[in-house]
Amino acid sequence: MIAQFRLLVSVLFLFGFAVSPSAENVRVNLEEPRDAALYSGISNLRGWAVAESGIAAIEIDIDGTYAFNVPMGGARGDVANAYPDYPDSDLSGFSMAFNYKGLESGKHVVTARAISNDGNIATRDATINVARFVSSYISDVEQIDTGTVSQVTTDGQSIALKDIAVEGQKWDITLSFDTATQGFALTEISSADEGGGNTACTSAWQSGDYTLERDGVTRSFRVHVPDNPGIAGPYPMVIVFHGWGGDEGEFLKRAPVTTEADARGYVVVAPLGLGGEEPGNHFASWSFSGSTTGLDGTPAAGEICDDALTQDYTYPSCSGVAQNDCSWTQCTDDDIAFAVELVETVSNNVCVDTDRVYAVGGSNGGMFVWDLARHESSGAAFSAIAALIGMPHRGYLDPPVLPRGMPAILITGMNDRTSPPGDWGDTAFTTTSDGDYFYYTGATAITEAWADAHRCDTTVQPDVFDVGVDDVECRAWSYCDGASAWPPVMDCRHEIGHRYGLSWSWPLILDFFEQQ
Repeated sequence: MIAQFRLLVSVLFLFGFAVSPSAENVRVNLEEPRDAALYSGISNLRGWAVAESGIAAIEIDIDGTYAFNVPMGGARGDVANAYPDYPDSDLSGFSMAFNYKGLESGKHVVTARAISNDGNIATRDATINVARFVSSYISDVEQIDTGTVSQVTTDGQSIALKDIAVEGQKWDITLSFDTATQGFALTEISSADEGGGNTACTSAWQSGDYTLERDGVTRSFRVHVPDNPGIAGPYPMVIVFHGWGGDEGEFLKRAPVTTEADARGYVVVAPLGLGGEEPGNHFASWSFSGSTTGLDGTPAAGEICDDALTQDYTYPSCSGVAQNDCSWTQCTDDDIAFAVELVETVSNNVCVDTDRVYAVGGSNGGMFVWDLARHESSGAAFSAIAALIGMPHRGYLDPPVLPRGMPAILITGMNDRTSPPGDWGDTAFTTTSDGDYFYYTGATAITEAWADAHRCDTTVQPDVFDVGVDDVECRAWSYCDGASAWPPVMDCRHEIGHRYGLSWSWPLILDFFEQQ
């Protein structure tokens, strides 16, 4: 028999099979989530695992894809009694709190995978149903209103509530006693609105401050929902990106912005840039092409500033990114990816027309919005951009990546020393003269590159286009693709310095968006 076993082992190795003289016994039990159960909030994910060589890790898959590891070490005397010969069986429990509302509504398969120290594996699955409200996490108790409940019924172990208001939407829910948690838990949830789910014109969020988490970074933003009962959604939405050192109120505290948004029925979202939380009194900022590395888009030139004459603003988060002393924005998070996620998050909670989502940036924010058209994901999320006193750094003239291009209006000040537009028709770069020496593309150069992307005829000089605003001259190229009422790319200038002029620039920007 021994000789036959050795022969079998030799044959298996010859054909590439890994074998061991005796297979290790690995056991895992997934106690929660329970198979066929419904989950609708934060609950436990727990169980136990043992192996003859000891357990190295517990991994969790969601719908066949690795999700995370679960910490081990929970005391389990019951398991130790059942498996006294297994190492650490008395500390074989694994457990963590898990927000099941982070999953989409519907069925999901949760798999616990126990990996032994010898590399052997055992798994246990549970197929669950997830029911959730609109948001995956409700932090404000004011979003719950039991006063709207129209009917309460009981059947001994459960309580059914009809038309409870959560995040501005009505739901029918059932609360049942859960022996595992020794309390009442949601076991049924459905929308009371016709058609179910978050209907096209239901706004769960009202005007206020909100946050979202991205890879451990908390991003803050302020939402303004139009206060105009005469205008029903879905509403167009504008994301406004503040200037260097600005905040959520830079646009939304200005009466022209909110008054015009209410009158026209626009949702306005004002996110906060990063950097203010870093040591050294750094400003909240938006990172765009060249601003973190300090390298411009003209390889022969090299740098985005004259670093011998410009203050070193390098953020601590960019210590491994900056190539010189010209770096001046944060490196903590990817602002492009954040902008895309922000659009999706707000659209899931406010009645937004996702075909009319626009980006407006001022100064540093205006420099950033040009990059939104240079990435496929953000280019698809936004319909048009407006840059106030902000152009890309020198050499970054890449056009929009999507075939449809990206309508853009640039508004600059002819007396601006911080982000000078240059002379009409001059495609050379410009240089800051306010004490620093940063290099930017000129207004003519960037708008011409954008007009080329719309197949406008840039072989001739742009024409003056009357936008009906005093002291503002706008120029644009003709014979562009598309059938918009206004040219898709416009270069507008005013005899101002480095300021926004929102009393006239904001209505002009909304006019531009509406004419595309």
